[in-house]
Amino acid sequence: MNSTNSYMTNIFPDSFADPMRRFFLPCKKIAASEKCSDPEIFINNRTLRNFVASDFPVCKIAEGGFIIADFGKEFSGGVRIVSDRMKPAKIRLRFGESLSECCGEPNMDHAIHDVVLPLNMLSSVEFGNTGTRFVRIDAVSGELNLTNIIAYAEMRWLEKRGSFTSSDPRLNAIFDTAVHTVHLNIQDFIFDGVKRDRLLWGGDIHPEIATILRVFGGIKEVEETLEMLCSHTAKGEFINTMFSYPLWVLIAIRDYWFYHGDNAILQKFASFITGTVERFIPMVKDDGAAQFPGQAFLDWPSSTDPQGAYAGIHALLATALSAADLMYKELGKEDAELSAAVAGIRRHLPDPGCNKAAAALQHLAGLADRRDILEKDPFNNISTFLGYYVLLAKTPASALELTRRYWGGMLDMGATSFWEDFDLAWCENAFRIDQMPVPGKKDIHADFGAYCYKGLRHSLCHGWASGPAAWCSEKILGVTPAAPGYRKIRFTPDLCDLDHASGTIPTIHGDIRVSLQKGKEPEIILPPEVTLVI
Repeated sequence: MNSTNSYMTNIFPDSFADPMRRFFLPCKKIAASEKCSDPEIFINNRTLRNFVASDFPVCKIAEGGFIIADFGKEFSGGVRIVSDRMKPAKIRLRFGESLSECCGEPNMDHAIHDVVLPLNMLSSVEFGNTGTRFVRIDAVSGELNLTNIIAYAEMRWLEKRGSFTSSDPRLNAIFDTAVHTVHLNIQDFIFDGVKRDRLLWGGDIHPEIATILRVFGGIKEVEETLEMLCSHTAKGEFINTMFSYPLWVLIAIRDYWFYHGDNAILQKFASFITGTVERFIPMVKDDGAAQFPGQAFLDWPSSTDPQGAYAGIHALLATALSAADLMYKELGKEDAELSAAVAGIRRHLPDPGCNKAAAALQHLAGLADRRDILEKDPFNNISTFLGYYVLLAKTPASALELTRRYWGGMLDMGATSFWEDFDLAWCENAFRIDQMPVPGKKDIHADFGAYCYKGLRHSLCHGWASGPAAWCSEKILGVTPAAPGYRKIRFTPDLCDLDHASGTIPTIHGDIRVSLQKGKEPEIILPPEVTLVI
């Protein structure tokens, strides 16, 4: 322990460090203003505090006026307002992931997005703990004399070990945006969205973990989040009250253990693994069909499709119990009932109908080749959550085109992070999230969304939408572990129509480096402890 830590511990003996790092973001541009003089003083302004008789330039906002600052990119945090000499006033402060949101009535289910605050002279006031890009300040009463409006961002300080770049700038932007999306959602624990839901959801985090393992490696935040979900779910409840979510967590534990290859991880979660297996085995009937308790929830778009939802969760159960069977064997446990349940599930094949998420999960579970369903009207009926599994199930060339069109469609609408849900049809006659409302056009944020994410409740930074980053690493660079701890790997790269691609994949032994060039043999550099399976 260094002297500084000893000093702090002596002052606050029960304290512990905040895992987040803070930094300031100056305003990039003024999106709009009214009854406001010299608003441009805020652009790239780094002033953090005022003092008596300073010579800092001042922006005056008359009563009834407003200003909207654009910080250029989605971030998690809040805003600092630095005032000059002025009479006491009141401001209305609104945050927005879109310009429309900070001009409307923001939803405040999990974070305060709209508040009236007092403001006095020569103050440096901070407010906010949310996901946003835009900040609007209205002068509700009195005139405002402001020296600066500057954002503060909070993030985990993580080493970005995994990388990807290619000859396609659009694909590169999609990869980087996916990484930024998931990074914002790694905070004290891993949660869904920095605006909403700022919560731990056991099913939703699996695509996030897939990206995290490919970009940041097997960081402790994954284990801490899984442990919180497994250890603190109320007795008798399913994780997040959804019976499908313990199955996702089983798969996530397998993936995290497989990255590290450390059986101590399995020992830590042994009670949850065993308890979940014992709870689900009786649901598997003699013919392999599963009888689930309550409504089968796969994802929101499938909630009105009970046939597809059942088929998808049946495939999820097959994958989860197969993962449990593997972990049982690694722990030296033999369970004939578990093995029989896995075999039985594989004999039963529910019809997914037209549900692409269910078809993809069946395909990935090895139950059936469902790519015919995935290729029918390929750019529609996709969700940002289970779209990751659709990418994995499709041929690489087809998945690449879906990535460009679907996730790229969000970029075309001004996204700097990927959304809770998206439909390409929303883009028709709609204005971008970084545009003020346009008469005669649809508001892509306020006018769309469904189920629990209608209108401005819709999160525009949802970690489950980060799947393309993991997909680029796994399918284009082509590296997958063939043994726990990446002791062995498979290398099956696919450039599709790209001229070149390169990147790194983190392992506990060091980073794997891949370089691909059209017309040339693929190049791969492995750490000494890693061997290639031919």
